[in-house]
Amino acid sequence: MILTLAITLVAVYVIFEFYLFPIEKRFAKQLLTLPILLSAAWLIVFIFFAIPLIPALAATFVLAGFSVGMNMYSLRNKDNLRLLFAKQGIVIIALTAASYVVANANEKTLAEQAFFNADWWNLFSWVLAFLLAMKPSSLAISLLLKNWTDELFRTDGVPKQKPLKDAGAFIGYFERALIVIFVLWGQLPGVALVLAAKSVFRFGDLKDHGSRMYTEYVLLGTFASALFGIGSGLIGVYLSAM
Repeated sequence: MILTLAITLVAVYVIFEFYLFPIEKRFAKQLLTLPILLSAAWLIVFIFFAIPLIPALAATFVLAGFSVGMNMYSLRNKDNLRLLFAKQGIVIIALTAASYVVANANEKTLAEQAFFNADWWNLFSWVLAFLLAMKPSSLAISLLLKNWTDELFRTDGVPKQKPLKDAGAFIGYFERALIVIFVLWGQLPGVALVLAAKSVFRFGDLKDHGSRMYTEYVLLGTFASALFGIGSGLIGVYLSAM
């Protein structure tokens, strides 16, 4: 019941936060409107799950104060992606904690047993695979291609079309993340799909550039990124099977 209650509270939060009162259209005058309506919806959820009135009101009051603080913070930091994700993580933790606090003793015991019996090693292995595929792989690929990168820029000079800032790095992150997902999922043909899609989008650049050196450089980067992505995924698979 605790997990179901927490998921329901989070779903209500998502509806209010992103659909009814989206942050990009929110004004300072709505500073209290959103927390009040959101708290009322949370109270209805608590009552629906047969939570006693006093604990439900207490939890709603605490969550309302928490919501006001987070709403004030959101209005000051609308354009910060990292803070956006951090906020959502904090909200999920707070709602999960509230669900645990208002539950009865039997539900808490069942939740604790489920928590300690969960396959955390499997989750750790997957998280490690994704972490290895991100920054460490990006740094390793950068160092691996350093000599060729220097040679390419000495030959071609400044690129004719200036790329977006850090776009290449994030393309690599997304590419390797997809590869890790397919490897962990056991769907290796999906890796070929990712590489094929990247090749299609890169074809225009390679054709316009007309340089064999640039083509070889792109191929080196693509295969290196795929290799590190597959390797990270296989590490996750190996560790999860231990």
